[in-house]
Amino acid sequence: MKIIGIDLAGKQENPSGFCVLEGEHLILKTLYSDENLIENVKKVNPAVIAIDAPLSLPKGRCCLEKDCKCAVGGHFRQAERDIRPYGRVLPLTFQGMKMLTLRGIRLAKELRKDFEVIETHPRTSQKMLGFKDLKDDLNQIYNLPDEPTEHELDGVLAAITGYLYLIGCVLELGDPEEGIVVIPRD
Repeated sequence: MKIIGIDLAGKQENPSGFCVLEGEHLILKTLYSDENLIENVKKVNPAVIAIDAPLSLPKGRCCLEKDCKCAVGGHFRQAERDIRPYGRVLPLTFQGMKMLTLRGIRLAKELRKDFEVIETHPRTSQKMLGFKDLKDDLNQIYNLPDEPTEHELDGVLAAITGYLYLIGCVLELGDPEEGIVVIPRD
């Protein structure tokens, strides 16, 4: 069973961490464009793709612009409110989060044509899994390359969360009509 974890960057020019998890084996890459991400996903044909990025808008929002009539819908989805006891999240209307959210929505829409896609939050997954020093802790489980990037390591956390999702060991936070964030169960 192959699982993909993606630590998505807000801009295609910035590095996104990409992890393929198959049993005890990892493949880590740094990818950039949506096209390249989609191409690499299709080569793997995963059971699930776990993406570190918001993949939906708050209920009642048509966009994330502050001056739009939909702005009364708020800055957070129920998933962000539900995750607060476990980890810290930023409002989707912050500039960097807005770019990340819009890219995540586009990418997930394309990938969902052929694959199951879930949203995750690696910092919270890291906390729930009890990892203090991410690189050292992951190196005790997997044979990591010598110098994995922080984005690749977050891709590993996303992939682990995808695996836990497949075996039913997760919390699903949020409103299914609005968007669910998946994190490991403690």
